Amino acid sequence: MEIASYIDHTILRPTTSIEDIKKLCAEALQYNFAAVCVPPPFVKNAKSLLNNSQVKVATVIGFPFGYSVAAAKLAETVKAIEDGADELDVVINLSALKSGSWAYLESETKKLTESIHKSNKI
Repeated sequence: MEIASYIDHTILRPTTSIEDIKKLCAEALQYNFAAVCVPPPFVKNAKSLLNNSQVKVATVIGFPFGYSVAAAKLAETVKAIEDGADELDVVINLSALKSGSWAYLESETKKLTESIHKSNKI
């Protein structure tokens, strides 16, 4: 069993540069990682760098605290999918969680997962 094939190689620093993305993708190819997880503005770059490989591109939605309203997260999701994301890691609204706003969280999650699954993404 090759453990690397189960690992998402990730860089989510706010200071991430295109050079960091290039290095991350090269390492993912070298070690056969399952995916790279990159900030949303770098999804297109990562997808291009990993073209014709088995390495998937993941990104984050609502990162890091989930504060964005559901409509903004939905727009971010649509853009990430358009840019080539295979997997989307959605951060729920932590304030809503802390407040016990279960109906809000359920509604947000349902809207986002419907959009993601409709596009055959994870």
